[in-house]
Amino acid sequence: MRKIFTFLTACFAIFMVPGGAAGQSLAAIDPGRYDDSWWNRAPYRLVQTNLREIDATMDVNAYVQSMVDASATIVLINAGGIVANYPTKLPYQFKNPYMKGDLLGDLIKGLHAKGIKVIGRFDFSKINQSLAAKKPEWLYVSPEGKNVNYNGQVHTCPNGGYQQEYGMEILKEAITAYPFDGIFFNMIGYTTSDYSGRYYGICQCGNCKRRFHEATGHQLPLKADMSDPVFREYNEFKKTTADELFNRIGKHIKTLNPKLMINTYADAGVDMIASESGAEINTEYEWNYSATDNVKRVLGSYKDRSPGNLLIYFQAIGYRHVGTSPNLAKVWMLENMLNGAPLGFVVVGTLVNYEDRVFIPTLNQLYGFHQKNEKLFTNLKTMNNIALVRGSRDEYEGMIKLLSEEHIPYDIIEPSVIGTGRMPRQLQEYEALILGDVANMDDSLVSAIDQYVKNGGKILATGFTSTKNAKGDSTAIRLQSLGVQPSYNTFRRAKSTYLKISAQDKAALGEKEFKDFSIMMMYSNFLYCKPLANARPVMKFLPATRFGPPEKSYYTEEDITDFPGLIRNDFGKGSSVFIPWQLGAQYYSKGHYMHRKLFVSAIYNLLKVDQTVFTDASPLIEISHLVNRNGAFEWFGMINQSGQVGGSLREPIPVQQTLIRFKPVKPVKEMRLMKAGTVLDFKQSGGWVECTVPQISDFEMLLCLYKEI
Repeated sequence: MRKIFTFLTACFAIFMVPGGAAGQSLAAIDPGRYDDSWWNRAPYRLVQTNLREIDATMDVNAYVQSMVDASATIVLINAGGIVANYPTKLPYQFKNPYMKGDLLGDLIKGLHAKGIKVIGRFDFSKINQSLAAKKPEWLYVSPEGKNVNYNGQVHTCPNGGYQQEYGMEILKEAITAYPFDGIFFNMIGYTTSDYSGRYYGICQCGNCKRRFHEATGHQLPLKADMSDPVFREYNEFKKTTADELFNRIGKHIKTLNPKLMINTYADAGVDMIASESGAEINTEYEWNYSATDNVKRVLGSYKDRSPGNLLIYFQAIGYRHVGTSPNLAKVWMLENMLNGAPLGFVVVGTLVNYEDRVFIPTLNQLYGFHQKNEKLFTNLKTMNNIALVRGSRDEYEGMIKLLSEEHIPYDIIEPSVIGTGRMPRQLQEYEALILGDVANMDDSLVSAIDQYVKNGGKILATGFTSTKNAKGDSTAIRLQSLGVQPSYNTFRRAKSTYLKISAQDKAALGEKEFKDFSIMMMYSNFLYCKPLANARPVMKFLPATRFGPPEKSYYTEEDITDFPGLIRNDFGKGSSVFIPWQLGAQYYSKGHYMHRKLFVSAIYNLLKVDQTVFTDASPLIEISHLVNRNGAFEWFGMINQSGQVGGSLREPIPVQQTLIRFKPVKPVKEMRLMKAGTVLDFKQSGGWVECTVPQISDFEMLLCLYKEI
């Protein structure tokens, strides 16, 4: 039975610890260092200005002062590639025609004088048309035999000489001439679409044809088709060759300057993994948890990589000069900050000349708060007992919504790092894993998960988890811990499909939670699978019943199949719950209460995972829990997501009197609300702490300082 959140203070010997205006000084806090780098688990504040050619005439002093005003500690600026903002001597690098002197050199000098680090931005995905004409062997070629020229910039190919060799020369020239602190790469990998979103197809240049044939023995596929095994091999080829290139580039950079931090949108050959939280022009709703998603993936998967999630402050690619909703921008920035990740912000142009300035004061405030409390964002870790393993997009995002709305603390793990030793925490440190439709699993991942359960772990798996190999070839259900026969058939989703819930099912899932309904909607692909003898099936599949006219909208007992909608299984010392359909995707699209109840029941009633945080917070309050690795403090972040009405993102409604009960790492001496600037009363007994946060307007940060032991 799920633990019910009640604060029965009369039943416990709880004592009140008074708050007040005074409190322990934060100056005495020693957060320690995570490692020898300046970027990993460190509280930097990055501003990226995507400089246009015309910005070469800027007032450099005003630019530098804008970064000081924003409390930036790192500035990311265009250095070379598409346009060189320095007096390059290389014949195949296009120099900014508006530049009179040395823009890059002047900016680095001015920023370094203020103690601000500089990351140079390079983009080798395109080359100016005047140079491209001289080197056709460097270029992308469409299946129709054409190059892609967009505003005079021609797409290059990752297997061509520009990206493979000449880019190294550009990096050598710039790195040996300027004291960068880091290097960033834009538009990496196989670029097959232009800025207008037009798709041109798989590159058919001579280099791609040769390398793919050498690697696989096949000719290049002409179209993207996941049912084609050659195309699935091509996907693997792209990943392998892209990783190879970036590992080589990373080694080249470190040879030139081993102190440089390397940053791009991949995990190969880098120190910081870039990602973006930005609005889209053709979506009905934005992904509220975009930044949480992006930074948790890195923090939960890599002990030697820093997340570099960038708030893209323009409405969409087609509207570069208008900022996104300031309320959404604030939420995404807060998600970076209150998940313990660095902060990042991007504009086209500069902070001085960007025409939509609505969010700039908020940016300065949030960066200022972060600067004031830098120690609290240093050397952090999680203590969460649940990890979400990333699977198919809608399923994965639905799981994030469920976990966030139910205030279940969680980490996110990339499946590719499991079993590699790259994770900051060992798999066995988690009480439970959620595998949301993780279809593609190689043998080592299957083995690692089964061994985790055998040793006492718990898993909730959904959808087509473990039904494909790493390439995407269909196989049987390979996770033995799920308690089902390997073979299965697929029912393609159809309207009016349900799951029947019996009285016996309700006893297993929770009488109280399921008392008011005995049927559940299920508009999803479904796996017809058979439980093994010792597994326990729950609910029965009811496919595609009649729904019109009303007089014919009914079903009979004969329509109900024996295929289960959930399978509970014990495996070794551990246990599993397998939901053979896409529960997360259902919740992502509809947010239905039945699916939420099933998810919570699977976690607490079937798997019996310990609940570590109890709260009556609104589901629209996103909560995070971070602990300092040096044992100096821990804190809860709380973000108010209540401002959304349909596509509008307005100011959040203040939430009053939020109760939180949890077990701190050490006995607590003092609790503070860092935004409100007040010391908070709390109750402490039996290792648990309980308090009430008076108000959460846009966000709050609840800090716990420990007693001396």
